[in-house]
Amino acid sequence: MNKETAIRVRIAPSPTGNLHVGTARAALYNELFAKHKNGSFIIRIEDTDKARSTPEYEQAILDGLRWLGISWSEGPDIGGEYAPYRQSERAGEHAKAVQQLLDAGKAYRCTCPPKEMTGGEVSVHACDCDNKGNTTGVIRLKVTPELISFTDIIRGEIKVHTNSFGGDFVIARDISDPLFHLAVVCDDEAMKISHVIRGEDHLHNTIKHILLQRALGYTQPMYAHLPLLLDEQRKKLSKRSGETNILAFRDMGFLPQAMLNYLALLGWNNGDDREYYTHKELASAFTLDRVQKSGAIFSLGKLSAMNKKYLSELSDADLLAWGLYHYNKKNILVNSETRLLYALKTELGRFASYDIEGIDLCEAMNWHDTGWMPELDTQKIVWKKSTPEATKDILKKLIAVLETIPDDSFTKPFLEENIMNWIDANAMGRGDTLWPMRYSLTGREQSPGPFEIASVIGKEDTLHRLTFAHGIL
Repeated sequence: MNKETAIRVRIAPSPTGNLHVGTARAALYNELFAKHKNGSFIIRIEDTDKARSTPEYEQAILDGLRWLGISWSEGPDIGGEYAPYRQSERAGEHAKAVQQLLDAGKAYRCTCPPKEMTGGEVSVHACDCDNKGNTTGVIRLKVTPELISFTDIIRGEIKVHTNSFGGDFVIARDISDPLFHLAVVCDDEAMKISHVIRGEDHLHNTIKHILLQRALGYTQPMYAHLPLLLDEQRKKLSKRSGETNILAFRDMGFLPQAMLNYLALLGWNNGDDREYYTHKELASAFTLDRVQKSGAIFSLGKLSAMNKKYLSELSDADLLAWGLYHYNKKNILVNSETRLLYALKTELGRFASYDIEGIDLCEAMNWHDTGWMPELDTQKIVWKKSTPEATKDILKKLIAVLETIPDDSFTKPFLEENIMNWIDANAMGRGDTLWPMRYSLTGREQSPGPFEIASVIGKEDTLHRLTFAHGIL
């Protein structure tokens, strides 16, 4: 490729489903490559599957990319010099290319049954339709049996024999109804795409595209085939492996900066052990020669750990906005944003996303809400070898001590110092006292400490819940 050629890369998602994490990773790598090279990143919608493509899925794909913080310089939503950016709107150009191939004798009409193949273990299309002068039927590209090779930026020299994919392959159902292979090649040429960066599952497609480029006299772009994303059983990541829709991760509580950072590391590293990057730092560091060849394992555990770190670094305003998003999504009224913020800050060390111990965030944190009362199991109020009678007496004494503490002193440091001193001075037993206090305030066996909880909900609600627990023992 000429060194003066402008860097232009693209992703071409099909609007037949939501934004898959694999497509999002490919989009990110394209964007980072373009930014690193001062080039252009384009989004083009490949909607040749008319039956399954919908505007709703197109919007979901764009929304998912925006949520991640990925930006593009040309696309269906913003236009550009090479518009239109929906494949269905470029039908005229595709038809010209099909006719060009037919006129040159490089393609022909075929009326054979779709599965008529021969050649033993090697499936090669066999017919003499190109000698019959058919005027109907699908349109196939003539393919000479040969070994095709090209240099992949990530994988080096790739060699594939044309027999391996069936020889002559269909490029259009009719003049005005091209398939993916023909349309993508035409559009890449028209949009001056310099590099095609996509998953390794497209390797056989690339051979077909090179054959089409040669037949049409097009410039061949550089290719880079990314490693597949695998689940933790090392199988190709699919919906059967778990959630793969990017926006579903948003709704589970993952932050876009954590998701973007994690996706970048699924197949790429900068040659060191560094894990955390800003978007700008990724663009500065990213090169295709640091992309690995082997599959990358998508681990929800590692993503959660990364998300936990990013959550801990949020400003109060951003943390509150994050929490409010999830409460509003469930149409749950927040009585006090201040209390919600304090509750989120107390829980930060316990959760990595929207999910806490398998419990919905809003459900797990409902203890912060004004006037809320937990559903208590009387057996769980009692600590280990203690008894209901002893616990009832401890709660009575604890309530009496808390009643003497002024409202403005109901802070974690003050409560912790004074209640711990009181427990030790009276030989009450720390576990015997703190366990029923915490469980009575939250109804959860695992939660923040009792002093943190009490400082968030305040004196009135603390006494109300402890009195309720005392009364049911």
